[in-house]
Amino acid sequence: MKDETPAKVCNPVPLDNILTSAVVLNWDALAPGSTTGIIKVEYHIGTDGSVESLKLWASAREYWSLVCDYSTNLGWSDGPRFSNGYHSHRLGRLLQSIMMNQNLFRHDCSSNTNGTLEIGNPTAEEIASATLQLSEAFPPPVPRAAPTPRTAVAIEATTEQAPAV
Repeated sequence: MKDETPAKVCNPVPLDNILTSAVVLNWDALAPGSTTGIIKVEYHIGTDGSVESLKLWASAREYWSLVCDYSTNLGWSDGPRFSNGYHSHRLGRLLQSIMMNQNLFRHDCSSNTNGTLEIGNPTAEEIASATLQLSEAFPPPVPRAAPTPRTAVAIEATTEQAPAV
């Protein structure tokens, strides 16, 4: 009798949570030295139910400044476009990973609607939670094991040709 282990059920992470985690972990690039700033994330859900565009805004006092925008439409964008002096390679790659792997995340928005998040200065607890959430959503790749001497010899033995008879 074969003992079967049940397959792990993958519960998609809420899109709002993963976007919040991306902002929290890149707070220093978005609001350097600010303890009162706010970052606004706006996204548009297209007719197919996926995120078509994304914008990040930073507030300094009463002004909102565009940080970056991202569109999944081919020809419109090749990843996040930063503006107004903002740039973060780490945030750009993270947003690109989120947008390219939307199947890992869920949202409760209807087609052709918009979502908005406002994120304030993160606490140490929020940073720890965001770190954990992103590491679970995007686990690091498993390193490939280098061949051991025994397997290397076995590989060589199988590739040697037998002498012709």
